Amino acid sequence: MNTTPARGDTPAGRCGCGAGPASSVITAVRHAEDLAAVLAGVHHIRADVHELASGNAIVSVHYGLLAYTDGERFWWTGPELSDAGSPLFSSALTLLAAAEQLAGHHAVLRARDAADVLRGGLPLPANVILAEHVDPR
Repeated sequence: MNTTPARGDTPAGRCGCGAGPASSVITAVRHAEDLAAVLAGVHHIRADVHELASGNAIVSVHYGLLAYTDGERFWWTGPELSDAGSPLFSSALTLLAAAEQLAGHHAVLRARDAADVLRGGLPLPANVILAEHVDPR
């Protein structure tokens, strides 16, 4: 039950061929679900998946730790700052690499005081989803 689905697997009735915008949304969500499954099965980290209006998806790993995917790669802002004090951006091309790095960030955030994490200014799912769904007209 805790096995990672193969990248080529698609649910019945869905086309994983990449044709058209609808399938890119499905692909991004599926890729996000695959990452959440690896985080749960290998690292025992529960993560939530959210579909974005842009066709991308996010995996909420921890308060302030959001991994984005377009169906091909993952990217996120880590909880540590660079020497210059700016956010560190990370990315990975594979599920296992993303899960491993995100598990490390998750451990850093869990070790912090909750108030410190709240003050850190890290992205929140509600803010990202709201920004994606705002009609600029």
